[in-house]
Amino acid sequence: MTMLLLVFLTYMMVLLGCTNNGNLSKGTIVKEENTVDKESKIEILGLTNEIRKVTSSQLQQITKNMTYIEVVELLGNTKDIASGIIIFRYQFENGEFLDLNAEHGSADAKISEEDYQEIQNLLSN
Repeated sequence: MTMLLLVFLTYMMVLLGCTNNGNLSKGTIVKEENTVDKESKIEILGLTNEIRKVTSSQLQQITKNMTYIEVVELLGNTKDIASGIIIFRYQFENGEFLDLNAEHGSADAKISEEDYQEIQNLLSN
């Protein structure tokens, strides 16, 4: 019985050691800044429970070479509507939704051609 308890406690400690930092929520993107102090290098873009509304003037500022983190910095924090992957949902001024799929949660990933085209389609309607 003691051996079973020790195995269980060891297993739980391993599981706890593999979890993310409790201060980061699901879908949080972390960006490293170019500063000297390592602790001040991290800026967290948190997600909200509300879908942020965006305007055409905001969307017109998005370029093909922007990263997802740059887009979120421009448009603001919004709701992540996915499970396991990060999909930022915004509501355009005409009521349509814009879903940006940040593959693998990489802050450095450039926005996909599909996401860029979706933005252009919203702007042209």
